[in-house]
Amino acid sequence: MASDQPRHSLGRRIFKKLYHAAIQSLPIKQATQLQYYRYHKLWADLDNPKTLNEHLAARKIAWTGPQSDPRLILLSDKIAVKAHVAKVLGERWVTPTLWRGKNLDDCPPLPFPYVIKVNHGSDRNIFVYGPEDLVGAKEKCDVWLNGRTAWRLAEEWYNHIDPEIFIEPFIGEGGEAPVDYKFFCFENDVPCIQIDTARFSDHRRCFYDEHWNKLDFGHYYPLETGDLARPPHLDEILAAARTLAQGFEFVRIDFYDRPSGPLFGEMTFSPTSGFGAFRPQSTDAWLGTFWKDQPKGHFLTGSQ
Repeated sequence: MASDQPRHSLGRRIFKKLYHAAIQSLPIKQATQLQYYRYHKLWADLDNPKTLNEHLAARKIAWTGPQSDPRLILLSDKIAVKAHVAKVLGERWVTPTLWRGKNLDDCPPLPFPYVIKVNHGSDRNIFVYGPEDLVGAKEKCDVWLNGRTAWRLAEEWYNHIDPEIFIEPFIGEGGEAPVDYKFFCFENDVPCIQIDTARFSDHRRCFYDEHWNKLDFGHYYPLETGDLARPPHLDEILAAARTLAQGFEFVRIDFYDRPSGPLFGEMTFSPTSGFGAFRPQSTDAWLGTFWKDQPKGHFLTGSQ
């Protein structure tokens, strides 16, 4: 077995190189279909999408610039969306921004703990509990600011956001990041709420419905088998999610629930870029039935 391992590893490396070369050279539609097959083991029907992930993949390909739907730029910008939410829901829903800018060296001293983020991408956070956490932070932020969303992911609206660093107060308890409640919103239909636990140690995931009944399916990460407490402000958050979701075929809207009240997190228009497989696969088709080809709701701007 040991003698076979180097040949296997070499073959795997060659395959990965060929795969990524194909992704970079193929037209975006075919590249997306190839990636879709890699993660779902199914060939996506992007011309007549049925499942949620097919719809997400088709949405990415259809969005070619601001003329397609400028709202995706505004609402995917983690700074700009705060002003939108404050107008629609009220200031109390928004986590304050302690500082924003292009160069972390320009940031004045701030009370610990806090979180450094960038406004034009996901999973780019630095949790700062003390001075030692700032070591290398500027260099990391510089890389993030200069980076673009990978072409092969086709989430082009992120590349129309002017990149900035911003800092928020840490809103967790006891050094632990707060529970993130992710609402799958098809205008007024909210068939499921995603909850991620132990995100930085033993990441697990589960789903509940709006009445806080646990749903029997998983997605991407291992299943969280324990029962989770119902968020105390769930009804209020559901109303807020439905308000923000009006006018969209689908959007995932994230919130935190604290003793002092709920807080908005972010809006995402292509969760896991459409490549996160549900278990069982029938869940993907079920969620696809909620997709609104012609949304009936009116997008709220706060000026109505």
